[in-house]
Amino acid sequence: MKRIERLLKKMSDEHLPALYVSNPKNVRYLCGFTGEDSALLLTENEIYFITDSRYVEQAREELSDLLQIVCWKQSLLDEAADIICKHNIQEIGFEGGHLSYSDGEHFKALVQVKSRTADGWVEEFRAVKDEDEIRKTIEAVKIVDQTFIHILNFIRPGLSEKQVAAEMEYFMKQKGSEKTSFETIVASGIRSSYPHGEASDKVIEQGDMVILDFGATFQGYASDITRTIAVGQPHPRLEEIYDLVLEAEVAGLNAIRHGMISKELDSIIRSPFIRENVNDLFNHGAGHSIGLDIHEAPYISYRSEYAFVENTIMTVEPGLYLPGIGGVRIEDDVLVGAGKSRVLTRAPKSDLIVLPF
Repeated sequence: MKRIERLLKKMSDEHLPALYVSNPKNVRYLCGFTGEDSALLLTENEIYFITDSRYVEQAREELSDLLQIVCWKQSLLDEAADIICKHNIQEIGFEGGHLSYSDGEHFKALVQVKSRTADGWVEEFRAVKDEDEIRKTIEAVKIVDQTFIHILNFIRPGLSEKQVAAEMEYFMKQKGSEKTSFETIVASGIRSSYPHGEASDKVIEQGDMVILDFGATFQGYASDITRTIAVGQPHPRLEEIYDLVLEAEVAGLNAIRHGMISKELDSIIRSPFIRENVNDLFNHGAGHSIGLDIHEAPYISYRSEYAFVENTIMTVEPGLYLPGIGGVRIEDDVLVGAGKSRVLTRAPKSDLIVLPF
C-alpha cells in the first residue's frame, strides 16, 4: 500500500480528487496484481480495483483488503464512470498516453466531469527501484548471463538465427524466466548491421559476426543484455569496431552515477566514436531504464537534462553498424549508485569471442 499512498499524496499535492489507472504495468506496480484486463480507481477516501469475472478470485488472493474489488458489467471504462458519478467527483485524472484516442474521448464523455491527463505520474515512482525490485532484476540478470554461456556451446555454422533464438528462449525458461522481456534478436553476417534485426531464417556462416540481444523476466522484472561474437574469423574492420564499441560502453558504465545529467553521459559514451569519426554509424539511443517494462524512463540521450537517481537500473548499449559488412553492439544493465555504480550483467565481453570453426 505504500506505493498507493505515495500516489494519493501526489494527487493531493496536485489537487486531483480521483485518478483512473489503466496501464497494466502501473496497476501491477501499485497493487501487486499479476493478471490482465483490470484498472484502479483512486479517490480521496476509497480505492477501487475494477476487473472482470475471470480475475475476481485471483484479485482476492493478491490484493490488500483495503482495496474494493469491483466486477465490471459492461466495460472497465463504464464501471469507472459509474463509480465517479455515484461519488459526485468533480474532476478525474487518467492515463491519456495509455488509452487510445477513441477510448479517451469515450471516457471523458462517460464521466461528464472535468478531466485531465496524469501521464508519467506512476512511471516517475517506478524509475527508482526498491530492494525487492532490485532483487528481482538481479535474478533476471542471472538468467541471461547463464544463457550467454550456454549459447556459446550451441551456436555454429549451419544453424539459422531462429534456431539459435529458440534455444536461448528455451534455456531461459528452464532457468526460471517467465517469458522473454522482448523479441530475441539474433542478427548474423551483414544482418548484424541491422540494429534491431530480430531472428530470421538466415543461416549463420563461418566468419559471421553475430549480435545476440535478449532478456529474461523474473516475477515481472526484465533484464536486457547484448553481446556480439564471431563464428570463425570475422572481417578485420569489425574486430576494430568491437574494441571501439567496448571502449565506449565501459566509459559509460564507469561514468554513470547519481546526479549525472543524461546528455553528459551520452557525450561520454559517444566520445570514442567522435574521436574516430564514426559517430554517424551509431544510430540508436545509448541506453534506457528497465523494470516492469523493457524500455522505461529515464533514457540516455543527448537531448535529455534528466539527472540520474540512485537505485535506477539503466542499460548502456552503444553500437556501430557498417552497412553491407556487419555491426557490433554491447549492452549491460547497471544499478546507479551514489558513488560508483554496480554493473549487474557479468557475461564475458573484454575481448571479442571468436568461436573456432
